[in-house]
Amino acid sequence: MRRAARWWLLGVGLSAGLAWSGPSRAWGATGHQTTGAIADALLAGTHAGERVTALLGMDLRTASVWADCAKGVSPSGGGFHYTASPKYPECAPFESEAGEARMIDYVTRNWSACRAAVGEDPCHKQYHYTDVAVERDSYERTDVGTSDHDVVAAIRAAIIVLQGGTAPAPFSIRDGAEALLILSHDVGDVHQPLHVGAVYLDAQGREVDPDRGMFDPQTKTRGANQLIDHGRPLHMEWDRVIARLNADHLGRSGVAEARSVLVTPGPATAWADVWATETLMASRAAFQNVAFGARDAATHRWSVALPDGYSSMRTALQERQLVLAGARVAQVLEAIFP
Repeated sequence: MRRAARWWLLGVGLSAGLAWSGPSRAWGATGHQTTGAIADALLAGTHAGERVTALLGMDLRTASVWADCAKGVSPSGGGFHYTASPKYPECAPFESEAGEARMIDYVTRNWSACRAAVGEDPCHKQYHYTDVAVERDSYERTDVGTSDHDVVAAIRAAIIVLQGGTAPAPFSIRDGAEALLILSHDVGDVHQPLHVGAVYLDAQGREVDPDRGMFDPQTKTRGANQLIDHGRPLHMEWDRVIARLNADHLGRSGVAEARSVLVTPGPATAWADVWATETLMASRAAFQNVAFGARDAATHRWSVALPDGYSSMRTALQERQLVLAGARVAQVLEAIFP
């Protein structure tokens, strides 16, 4: 499988189709703003672009980080409050009295709707990811690590609301604006390799298949947040993108490539399953030739040693995935608002 992953990475084209300290922010603000900027450029002058402005009063570059900013809401004093600390500059557009009230309302409705198990993220944070074992060849809802409230389900729910329907349980999506805020973010998340593909390890650091035999929750690496490279979670290294991939660079230079991305076949409500499958295949590269140490009994973390050239591989794959995400934000909105 590892060898096959190497050739997949070399041959795939653009048209192919928990936190360490505080909440994990997929792609960080920089990556999400890049996908938003690409989508903004693709939607310029279209009916879908007009609908975005009408619903949000802002561009997708700005709106794309809202779902992460909402993670600054937490329960305290018998209710929910926006207590983000530190405060992130990208969240400033949402920190008015009305903006904070919207985030609080969203989190209050989606904190425990999914009946999160002990030790799991609150429901609205689980809307950002899924954890499919890299041994799988496709995203299947029945596999370990998936759920009816993972990132694939969240994208589907947001699309349904934007199409005029009601979000299926356990999601509570108030209106089209909230659905668009979720969609603009989660389409980015489903293209972040470590928000889809996961490696499961035993106590000795040996890779195990959670879908074969009895599943042991102790083998979870939590989207590589429990894999530590020189003191930092491996997930964090994939969230961060270098300057040339930010909205002012790739957000402009990547538009031409984004225009060449083929529209996903089938109904828009099923597109996220296809995207998750593609990202799952890409995620194998994140673990290829990585050496895993034994699990630390006190911290439940595994040390990792990365192979030569890992950073360059990561940057190239991040660039590809960001362009795909930007293209698909635009494509799904044009499908909803032709």
